[in-house]
Amino acid sequence: MSRVILKELRLRNFRAFSDARLVLDDVTFLVGRNGAGKSTLMDAFSFVSEAVTDSLSTAFERRGSFLGLLPRHLRRVARSGISVAVRLEFESKFPVLYGFTVALDPGKSGYVVKREVLRSEHGPSFERAANGFESKILSIKPALDPETLVFPLIAGSNSTWKTIIEALRLISFHQFSPEAIRSEPKIGSEERLSRDGRNAGDVLKRLKRTDRKWIEQYLAVAVPGIRDISTDTVVGRRVIVFHQQGNAGHAEGFDASMMSDGTLRSLGILLALRQTPRPSVVLIDEIEDSLYPFAHGVLLDAIDEASDDFPVVVSTHSPEILTHPTARPDRIRVIQWKEGMSRIYSLSENVQANLNPPLTVGELLRSNALWTADEPSTIGAEDDFFQLTYNV
Repeated sequence: MSRVILKELRLRNFRAFSDARLVLDDVTFLVGRNGAGKSTLMDAFSFVSEAVTDSLSTAFERRGSFLGLLPRHLRRVARSGISVAVRLEFESKFPVLYGFTVALDPGKSGYVVKREVLRSEHGPSFERAANGFESKILSIKPALDPETLVFPLIAGSNSTWKTIIEALRLISFHQFSPEAIRSEPKIGSEERLSRDGRNAGDVLKRLKRTDRKWIEQYLAVAVPGIRDISTDTVVGRRVIVFHQQGNAGHAEGFDASMMSDGTLRSLGILLALRQTPRPSVVLIDEIEDSLYPFAHGVLLDAIDEASDDFPVVVSTHSPEILTHPTARPDRIRVIQWKEGMSRIYSLSENVQANLNPPLTVGELLRSNALWTADEPSTIGAEDDFFQLTYNV
């Protein structure tokens, strides 16, 4: 099956982002102060994934409600709606755009799908609006529920659509919690790593030997003394065992409850990069949290290697993270909160042109000289939001 990679996220009226466009590099760094909107950007990817994998109503419920996702200053005009879209690219390089607008149902307390669009240059497309559903290639007439997305219901009718839905399902967003990884949950059947990493043992158990060895090699460098990792079963619960070098060359086993927060977060990040099936994008929030400074470089090296297969997005406000060679100026997206709204900026052309080794993005951040472009990255006109191609 041809793989699909996520290349871009577009938002309108999604929490504090009234008009935003995030273009992904192979590795993308989201930089900004706490509360600027970095986690919201990452969660928007998950929102799309949950909306097509579970249901739109479930995606809203997990975030409070439909109204809870609207920017505070727009809740009185909720009929304009929330718009979310992602642009994807097949290995053959042809682009696809999928997105939808959800608005307040006039006269009711619920919401309606106002518009839903799939655009493709080389495959079947469709558009769903208030007046019905239209596909110029496929002659299908699905029943339209005003509170339900139609794409998940019809994707099985076309192989290209099935591949796109699978790519959206394989969006992988993580806010790792060492406590969750230590929790030793009951053995489960999930193959994908959960947001907080609590099912890390199940995911590790299912890995191919080559993927486990890859994780062990990086983990051994990030946490000196670790030789390998394994899983065990204790009273129906999955236990992760870390084998460390002991006295006289003997390896000693320690379960997750005995390991540091940094070790468990390092394992979670490496698992996210090697989970199967491979993600369409991996998003890691606050990558530096609980990590030893030496581990930063090791994990960024792993991220750089993994990005050959899928894009990786990390959020950070750490100068140490941004001193790594992976943090190139063209990969930086600065998230700023101004006048009640969050905006996405690239670094200024002058900074990108003159930022050469040994000067790093991290050093500019330390000196408060991380100058951004004058204008944020936006879509602009409402009619442009669902256009397949868009010029910066």
